Amino acid sequence: MRWLRSPHQRWRSSTSLRHVGALLEAPTLGIAQKVSPDDSMYAGDRDHYFNVGQSALRCIRLALVSAQKTEINRILDLPCGYGRVLRALKAEFPAAQLTACDLTHDAVQFCARTFGALPVISQQRARDIESQQRFDLIWCGSLLTHLNSNGWNEFLGLFDTLLDPGGALVFTTHGRWVAERMRRGRYHYGLLEEQIRSLLADYDRQGFGYQNYGDAPDYGISVASPSWTCRQLETFSTMRLVAYKEATWDDHQDVIACCKDDRIGRGTPRTGGSYSGPA
Repeated sequence: MRWLRSPHQRWRSSTSLRHVGALLEAPTLGIAQKVSPDDSMYAGDRDHYFNVGQSALRCIRLALVSAQKTEINRILDLPCGYGRVLRALKAEFPAAQLTACDLTHDAVQFCARTFGALPVISQQRARDIESQQRFDLIWCGSLLTHLNSNGWNEFLGLFDTLLDPGGALVFTTHGRWVAERMRRGRYHYGLLEEQIRSLLADYDRQGFGYQNYGDAPDYGISVASPSWTCRQLETFSTMRLVAYKEATWDDHQDVIACCKDDRIGRGTPRTGGSYSGPA
């Protein structure tokens, strides 16, 4: 489908900056209102819940404009949860094939039933996820924010593999705003005081800090500076950075957009494993 030529959001080459801003901010109509009672992201504030989806959509629109990407036929949302963002993607790209991928089986099945998405059960390690499908758009909201540097490398490698040439990857991170929030003691993100001190010491030294949640292996909270994040992207030679906005998703997480450009290089190979889905 041609996103920029949809009836409610028309794009012209002569559009002024004011009209570009209106395009990015335009509300999307027809968003499904059903929320799963098991959705932990829904804390009783319905307006905020749906605004988070709209915030993600604004970030995705900016990424597509920056990448000059107009054809969106296949979309991956990983991790999809119970569809906080996927419902907005469904309304924005009604003709696109959606794929919902998450570790939580019930969440994936809810997205399949409610939004018509293809269900794929995720895995803890990116190397254990394989798909024959390739995507025009990948949205990855609040995943790398919970992974150590090895997890970052694995999932960026997966996305590099799953993107079609010209496809757009949009992902979020905890950046400088979150680091400062921790430093001032405004929020602990589920970590102990000593963990925050250790995380910030690593962040100040190398631009990246990570701590596990309790005894959870390889799952916790990460904070990454823009320069550190860009260095990770540089290891994937086909990933072209097209946008970087700090503290943008829900006025909280940094948003990074990349475009798959095979003219730059051959990419970084990823070792495969067993195929996990569809569910």
